Amino acid sequence: MKVLVTDRFSSEALAKLKSRSKLEVAQSASFLPSADELKDTSALIIRSRTKINAEILAQAPMLKVIVTSTSGFDHIDFAATQKHSVTVMHTPEANAQSAAELTWLLALACARKFTQANAQLKKGEWNRELLAGNTLSGKTYGIVGLGRIGSRVAKFAAAFGMDVIAFDPYVEPEAFARAHAARTSVEELFRTADFVSLHVPATPETKKMINFRALEGASSDLILVNTSRGDVINEPELIKALEQKLIKAVGLDVFASEPLAPSSPLLKMPQVVLSPHVGATTVEAFAASSSEAATKIIDFFENGRTSDVLPPKTSWFSSMPT
Repeated sequence: MKVLVTDRFSSEALAKLKSRSKLEVAQSASFLPSADELKDTSALIIRSRTKINAEILAQAPMLKVIVTSTSGFDHIDFAATQKHSVTVMHTPEANAQSAAELTWLLALACARKFTQANAQLKKGEWNRELLAGNTLSGKTYGIVGLGRIGSRVAKFAAAFGMDVIAFDPYVEPEAFARAHAARTSVEELFRTADFVSLHVPATPETKKMINFRALEGASSDLILVNTSRGDVINEPELIKALEQKLIKAVGLDVFASEPLAPSSPLLKMPQVVLSPHVGATTVEAFAASSSEAATKIIDFFENGRTSDVLPPKTSWFSSMPT
């Protein structure tokens, strides 16, 4: 069985795959594999730069399984994979801790005006009066999506002495209890939280769920953080809300279009902290996602087992006003 790896992959995970006598392992010359590479491929291991669509699948008549070494999956056309009877899996646990930690970094950077402080000092200036921030203890932290990442962020918030509230229609009451989070509606969450972070997948239901109307109902002291997917926020309406000072600050790791255009107004706003989609970009997360992907391929061909199958069994939805 030929396994084609189309993007970055750890050497240890490659060695794990190559140790199996039934598997022939190859690495694509590009994250966009050629028709010649695909024609005899039984398994694909990809990351988000490899877009799976009908055209790619038509070039891979022997393809049985795809594993994306990511937690996200909006780069895969599931209608096309189901039409071609291709099993799809992902590695949602591998990146969860890294994404949660970056969420907290962005929240802290916004609260303490860290990027402004850093830029000021590097310019040779020393004006602390312009850098008054906020403490986190005693504030309310709101989480939209109390899954693998959101539940970790909830623990960080509790450790900082914050009250935690959350909105997630797909997790049981026990998950809220474990996270020490009070269950609330998304409207109430935006009305009462001092911080809100987003941890939902990109689906038709979550697309642009955070819009001007939602932000208009938020506290003017709100700090909003998004490390999930850029499409979850209506970006032009977020910019409008920032220009009108409806909310205090924003931390973004993801954007509606990536890479972020040099002309984006977000780049010129001092109250916005930005990073280039690096939530999963740690040495540990890379090793874990590679290892998990290799294990899933081996289990699939040797034992007929699957795990973390896509698309998800339930669609995440929002009751946000439109």
